[in-house]
Parts: sequence; C-alpha cells; structure tokens
Amino acid sequence: MRLMDKSFFDQFMWLVGVEQEYSEISLAQVVARTLIVYLIVFVLIRIGKRRFMGSYSATDILLGFVVGSVMARAITGAVSILNMLVVIGILLGLHYVISTVSYYWSGFEGVIENDIRKLIEDGNVDEKAMKASKITDEDLEQACHDGGVDRVENVKAAYLERDGSITIIPKDKDPETNDE
Repeated sequence: MRLMDKSFFDQFMWLVGVEQEYSEISLAQVVARTLIVYLIVFVLIRIGKRRFMGSYSATDILLGFVVGSVMARAITGAVSILNMLVVIGILLGLHYVISTVSYYWSGFEGVIENDIRKLIEDGNVDEKAMKASKITDEDLEQACHDGGVDRVENVKAAYLERDGSITIIPKDKDPETNDE
C-alpha cells in the first residue's frame, strides 16, 4: 500500500512512530515527534500557571526538570506521546494545587518556599545570615555592584530573596556632605 492510499490518521500515526519499537523510529519521525511534543507542551504551559515563566520557585524548577525529561523521552519514542500528555497534565495539575494551597495557607508556603533573609543592616554584614545562606563576601560584593553601590558600608539593607536573588537598598545620600 502506498503512503497516499493511507488515511490522514494512519499517516499521522506512522509519522509519530506509534506502535514502533524505540530503535525503529526514523530521523523524520523524531523530527515530527519533536515538533508535536514542543507544541503540546507549549500549549499546556500557556494554559497552566503564568508564574511558571516568571521568577522560579523550587517547585517551578522541579516541574521544569521533570517536564523536560518526559518530553525528551517522548521525542525519542521511549514514552508514547499520550503517556507524555498524561504525565505532564498530572504534573501541571499538581503544581497548580501546590501553588494554590501555598497561596491560601501560609504555613504550607513556609514548607515550600524559602524565607527572606536580611544580610546587611545599615552597612553591617550579618555574618551568621551569610553563613546560613552560603553567601560569600564576593557574592555580596557582586550584588552590591549590581545594585549600584560601591561599598557594603553604603548599603542600608540587603536581603536574600526567596528566589535566591539579593536585593540591595542603598543608603540615602546625605544632603549636607553630598556623600553617600
């Protein structure tokens, strides 16, 4: 039977390598699977939580790794596309439930997310907070430079945020001495 004699559905099933062994999938089928998997996951993430594409929490990063792994297995044929859809749908649903519960229940949020930690107060570095956060002096210096401050003494406050970034709040400029 020629390819043109097959129905569209049969052609599609051949294209994505349905019911073929992992080792029998051709390069064209891998390309087709890649495009299909990408489009499916793109749609799922778009209808999923918007925050997934914003600043990342631990659950966002975990979701990204697992979705990427499942996608890779679906592309190569180790997992069927239908199984990939089910797994990613469950993961996105679980991510939604965890995010919703942590939004409404601050105790649960404390388990899922890190707390904000003050690293500098009025130019004084909190060494205990630095050590507990595994932040080096060089990391803090880089954050100061990124925040437009040349020295730690010129920082009013610095916070290690929940997403791992460091926020620098510079001291106000002294109008009498014209110094920072």
